[in-house]
Amino acid sequence: MRNVVAVVLILMLCAASLFVWTGERAYACSCVNSTAKQRLKTHSAVFAGKVVDIGGGSIFSSQQYKAYTLDVDTAWKGVDAKQMTILISDMGEAACGTTLEKDQMYLIFAYKDEKDGKLRSSLCSFNTRLEHAEEAAEILGKGTPVSSGDFRFSSGSQSPWMIVFYAGGTVVLLGLAGGWLWRRKRR
Repeated sequence: MRNVVAVVLILMLCAASLFVWTGERAYACSCVNSTAKQRLKTHSAVFAGKVVDIGGGSIFSSQQYKAYTLDVDTAWKGVDAKQMTILISDMGEAACGTTLEKDQMYLIFAYKDEKDGKLRSSLCSFNTRLEHAEEAAEILGKGTPVSSGDFRFSSGSQSPWMIVFYAGGTVVLLGLAGGWLWRRKRR
């Protein structure tokens, strides 16, 4: 009977230790403070724009992101379309996440993710509402005003079907030209 009680106590202690043992350590977000000039060098895209759309993140991902689409007003670096979309962690400031408000203007510092090529940003990018970014805007300089006419073929505007259409048309034209030349040679 004593052995059974001892085994049950040991099993209860082991089960209780699973709830106490934390596994991996979690650290709060800590950012290295940098100037706007340094962030201009280290980020892939720097621009000022108005948030026009906010998309949700995936509930199945351990890294939940929100997609923010901004209508770009002024660009300093890395802008290839009038509207740019950036992904920002939606896991709170403790996980370096931050939120942007719709219809507000922001100075954005984003980096291109090497895995998927998408622009991402975080709390440590120090994105700022434009009305509070006078000092950073002064350090960055004038920037380039952006209008929709600046981008004849902006990223994402070219449908994959249009590319197939153009490629197919080119093949047909080359085939017709080749057939005409071949037929002409035979005469």
